[in-house]
Amino acid sequence: MNDAAKRAEWVYGQPMAPCPACGSYNMKPQMPIAMATTGDETVPQLVGKWARATKAGATPLEGPCYYACVDCGHKGPAVDCTGRTSEDARQDRALNAEMKRLWNTQTYNAKVSGAGTASAGLPGYAPAHNGERK
Repeated sequence: MNDAAKRAEWVYGQPMAPCPACGSYNMKPQMPIAMATTGDETVPQLVGKWARATKAGATPLEGPCYYACVDCGHKGPAVDCTGRTSEDARQDRALNAEMKRLWNTQTYNAKVSGAGTASAGLPGYAPAHNGERK
């Protein structure tokens, strides 16, 4: 399928909006599982921790579930999944429908603002240049 919008509609069973940051239709649902990580792990160590976490049975989620753009990393609005497992969340049609609905309500090319972003006028960043360094 050459039409990205039609492909996303076929994959997700409904029309999907493009990423509001970059316009891509390459989005994926994210359901972060709970793993004890330090941030210093190598890729094989992370894969091992993931395998142990998912092999144990019901895998608790850590944080909210959301759609994210694979191309630019934009994270869509999230749904609180506190106390749920990844197996439960994957099978919950209402949760998946809500995640899709939230993704589709975003405004295309909406300006990002707020503390902690390059557009917030942080020192060392050129204003109105999408976070490019001076």
